[in-house]
Amino acid sequence: MDKGFFVPRKMEEKLIDILTEATKEKKLNLGLFLDKYVLWWYDDRENERKCNLDVQLSLLKKVIDKPNDVRNLLTNSNVRGRKFREKMIEDVRLSISSDFIPIPLKDRADNFYKKKMDHLLDILSQTGFHIEYLPDRRSGLTLNWRLAINLGAASVYETSLLFHRNYSIPYIPGSAVKGVTRHWAILKFAEKSKKNPKMIDNALSQGKDLEISVENISFADLIRIFGTQGKKGEVIFFDALPIIEQKNDFIVLDVMNVHYKPYYEKGETPSDWHNPTPIFFLAVEMGTKFRFALASMSENLVKKAKELLKEALRNIGIGAKTSAGYGYFE
Repeated sequence: MDKGFFVPRKMEEKLIDILTEATKEKKLNLGLFLDKYVLWWYDDRENERKCNLDVQLSLLKKVIDKPNDVRNLLTNSNVRGRKFREKMIEDVRLSISSDFIPIPLKDRADNFYKKKMDHLLDILSQTGFHIEYLPDRRSGLTLNWRLAINLGAASVYETSLLFHRNYSIPYIPGSAVKGVTRHWAILKFAEKSKKNPKMIDNALSQGKDLEISVENISFADLIRIFGTQGKKGEVIFFDALPIIEQKNDFIVLDVMNVHYKPYYEKGETPSDWHNPTPIFFLAVEMGTKFRFALASMSENLVKKAKELLKEALRNIGIGAKTSAGYGYFE
């Protein structure tokens, strides 16, 4: 079998039925679909089996509008190799709109996972924690350009996008939020003290107070906010979840074009006769909003952490490809 899911024919057609029904009823887990329900095809020029994100997104779109076309392509022995790939992706906009996100229509205005997070934060507030939102409780910060998060994780497609395991939405993990905030703080204090950022990093990790301050934040504040190798920080950085808005492009197929692959892989001299190698990856579309939340028993510390986070998202971005403009927020 040179294309398809590599399962018996009847099971393959059953998978198409399952995908069609799950997508129409807003029950499809996108992360699981991209990771496990992989559509393979045989590249007759390179003599190997392949899977591509463009084919995978085309499958997602076509099982809704033209499920019979997908069945015919999978079972037609005359359409194989690159011709199969071209037929799969023709006339398809390679993006995922918010309409595909598995959220019941009645909950679109106020996402159910946002309600769950609000419930958790309300409980923490009742137990004495001070909660800070960025920008506020109801809305989110807007992406200036696209966001690529977890791009280098292991994947059959060579690139990856981080999906929440339960909610099936791209998100920014709290560890990344804390990491970029800490990195920005180190850069600020290194510039102020004229010291090497690595020296600032080591001092912060060891809890060694350098007795310097930037604006209204002291180095002792940083130690308390982020913690040390032997003590956890006093500020909690939560996962940043997107605010899903109806009918907008939410996830898009992007591409990076490696022009000198033999140079990077084998150390050959970069030359004009090398063929560009396009690598597809998924990114969260520009204009998407994410809400950030922090908590601490210290109101003073959580407010300072919020300001550092705001500056970090505006100045150095978060996720992959920040040098190319990805991951920056208004």
